[in-house]
Amino acid sequence: MFFFLKITLIQALRQRYVQVISLMLLLIFVLVSWNGTRVHKMRNAAYTEATLTMRNAWSTQGAVNPHNSAHYGHIVFQPVTAMQVLDNGVQPYAGGMLRLEAHKQNEPAFSAAQQRTELSRFGDFSLAWVLQVLMPLFIILLGFNIVSADFENDTIKLIAAQGPHPFQYLLGKALSILLIALILLYAGVTIQFVIYYAAGSGVPMEAAHLVSWLGTYTLYVIVISLLSVALSAALKNSTASLSMQLAGWILWMIIMPRVTANLGANMYPVEHRLAFNTTLAEDRKKGIDGHNPADQRIKAFEDSLLTHYKVSKLDSLPVNADGLIMQADENYSNLVYDNHFTRIRNTLDNQNKVSRYGALLNPFLAARNLSMGIAQSDYKHYLQLVYDAEQYRRYLVQTLNEKMAYGGSKAGEWDWAPDSTWYASLPDFVYQKPTLKTTLYWYSTEWLSLCLWVCLATAWLLWIGRNLFRF
Repeated sequence: MFFFLKITLIQALRQRYVQVISLMLLLIFVLVSWNGTRVHKMRNAAYTEATLTMRNAWSTQGAVNPHNSAHYGHIVFQPVTAMQVLDNGVQPYAGGMLRLEAHKQNEPAFSAAQQRTELSRFGDFSLAWVLQVLMPLFIILLGFNIVSADFENDTIKLIAAQGPHPFQYLLGKALSILLIALILLYAGVTIQFVIYYAAGSGVPMEAAHLVSWLGTYTLYVIVISLLSVALSAALKNSTASLSMQLAGWILWMIIMPRVTANLGANMYPVEHRLAFNTTLAEDRKKGIDGHNPADQRIKAFEDSLLTHYKVSKLDSLPVNADGLIMQADENYSNLVYDNHFTRIRNTLDNQNKVSRYGALLNPFLAARNLSMGIAQSDYKHYLQLVYDAEQYRRYLVQTLNEKMAYGGSKAGEWDWAPDSTWYASLPDFVYQKPTLKTTLYWYSTEWLSLCLWVCLATAWLLWIGRNLFRF
């Protein structure tokens, strides 16, 4: 095996087209890494500046009525993590800003791609894209004739006459391709790593996440390398091998992702926005409306307060009824939004499951989904951000309404305001990133897919080797 590994490796490295393609791939790694770092730094700087500006505006808003401050609201921004420089995932297309305000659960807005800013112009081409799409092409060009050439030149009979086991021959061929591909893979990651830190990007990459990310692409490269050698050996013709492998590349990289996305959208169609907004508004009207004095539900709520505190008028209450009414309005609207947004998110989850299970048939989908997840730039991490922001919105609005209710004001005193320093004492929003263990659990199907493909490709290589030297 090691003899064939050494000989094949030397032959491959002496090929001029292998040298040229390798240098081109390294150059692409440099360009993509530089561009990815530049975009990442710009996004991180914009996030830091916007977050500090918003926090300063909140803390220095002065003496304002708490519920008026709840309507003024707060804004949180899509965070930037170090791992996203490797794979930006859905980040360019996801809303980068989320406004948190009373009575309303807003959707994220202002994605980089939507705005077509400098951040999004070249941001789609990350290191992950090169490894997912261009690396398999390099392996195909390296391995399409690695076995078939021996058949076409009739050297396979000389090799068989020396008495090696066919699997040793095939494994040596496969390991030679794999070694070259892995060297380029780790060279590309090293280039990105060096450029990222040389640019002073600051936040270090999480070691466990980086190792898992590298492990994903190592499995991916192993699968492609084994399949390339297996096809070359099975077809015994370089032209047929190249055609078949390029067809497989087109199927896996271009056709199947589009098919799975369309299939998911057709199987689980998302509700039309107009219909969604209509049903949401109708359900919202069924609850208490804190800003409508004529609402009969407000009258019933006020009567219950008077009965509870055993007083005859709102001015005699030891609390501010307006604050409690606003929070009752908020509690009902939360139930409505939970019901409707959960329905939409379940639909999107079902759509994504089609791609997830499609990964069992396509290692590209498996590597792509896993890469985004470990890089914290996938849909699930984005959904976690939206969820955390919504929980903070509810905490913030409830705290403001309770301050209005129990802070010492009376009903109708809408000009009452707490001390201006009180707003600065409220904690700011903090996004709790899911752990790596949670992420790997989310993408267990993708991990299983890559491992199964390694086993299947190895088994196929063994099966081909049984009859390889029978002429």
